Amino acid sequence: MKVGLHTVDLFPGRERLMPFRTVLEMAKVMKSQGWEADVLNSSVSCSDAADFEWLGIRVVQCPRDFGALSEWVNNNGYDVFLFAATIREGLRNLSAFQKMTCRKIAYIPSGITPKWNAFQLFRHYGLFAKAWMLEAVTPKTLIAYKLKQAGFTELITLTEYTSQRLGKVLPTHVIYPGKDEFEDIETDESILVKNNLKGERFYLFTGAPGQVRGSQLLLKAFDEFVESNKNLNPRIVFLMRNDVGAQYDLFFEVLNGMRHKKCVTVLREQLTIPQLKAFMKEAYAVVLPFICIPAEIPITYYEVMSCGTPVVSFSNAGTTEYLKNGLKIAGKVSVGNLTKALSELWNNKGERDVLACRALGIMEKHPTWNEVGKAWMDLIIMKNKQLYD
Repeated sequence: MKVGLHTVDLFPGRERLMPFRTVLEMAKVMKSQGWEADVLNSSVSCSDAADFEWLGIRVVQCPRDFGALSEWVNNNGYDVFLFAATIREGLRNLSAFQKMTCRKIAYIPSGITPKWNAFQLFRHYGLFAKAWMLEAVTPKTLIAYKLKQAGFTELITLTEYTSQRLGKVLPTHVIYPGKDEFEDIETDESILVKNNLKGERFYLFTGAPGQVRGSQLLLKAFDEFVESNKNLNPRIVFLMRNDVGAQYDLFFEVLNGMRHKKCVTVLREQLTIPQLKAFMKEAYAVVLPFICIPAEIPITYYEVMSCGTPVVSFSNAGTTEYLKNGLKIAGKVSVGNLTKALSELWNNKGERDVLACRALGIMEKHPTWNEVGKAWMDLIIMKNKQLYD
């Protein structure tokens, strides 16, 4: 069995980010079971993208034009093609996929973007929000109709929330992204000691300061929170990951304008996984204020919750709907709502402990990448058998 798992704009340095992580992990599981599996990358933002490998998985550059892509897949002898079909792809003409002769299955990497969230992203960052605005306004059933007309036979969604909104045009299968063995990793607390954070109470943000991640909104909300709770001496730590293309100017502009920036610690050093886990485990809560979630479900949620640490997050469709029992939901995207959530949780340790317990319960039941990979394989095998019997 030769399988091609499609994605868009996967470059070295992005392998652990969603949605790329899903197809890479699926390819790993398939290869471990004796299949031939490649990740096929259509590049939009980079004109000189090159093939590379990640943990033994080939990432092969392929055409973005659907007609050329179909011909390319046919020429390379793939038995099954798994297409990354974002909601906004429903606005495009997909008929060129009819030329593709192998079995075609689509998966939805991006999930549903709430209209309010997309509007807030546009309000703060203008045309940067174009893709999310398109996701928000595109009729959700349109992509399924277009895929069916193009000869796709199945649809995989990464959350139940997304599945329910795509209708019943195609057979749809909900297979959540898997979890790492993060709970089994030993922590390295030396980094906490080094920064005088061991035994301290602090909120934590981890990730790049990208616009969709809401780091600037968090700075503003935390400043308001501190202003109202000066007697509690609240603190927040930002672990600023150096993602490919990360932008820091806006973040530091807001930070430098804060009234209480002395309560903020920013760390940009490269951390090991055991050090990262030490921060997540020590934090009072981790704040992930995504304005829009680029792909379901950010792995950071899983990592944090598997440590028994609650997450503060804006309401964000499939991700927060699935994990809501272990989250402090700040409601719709706004500085005021986030300020309120930070204050309520800081002043209610009982609520924090309940959320922490629920987070552990959710992650104990959640499937591993290996289990998820076998679910994708079962779908392929079952449907191929039905086709050729």
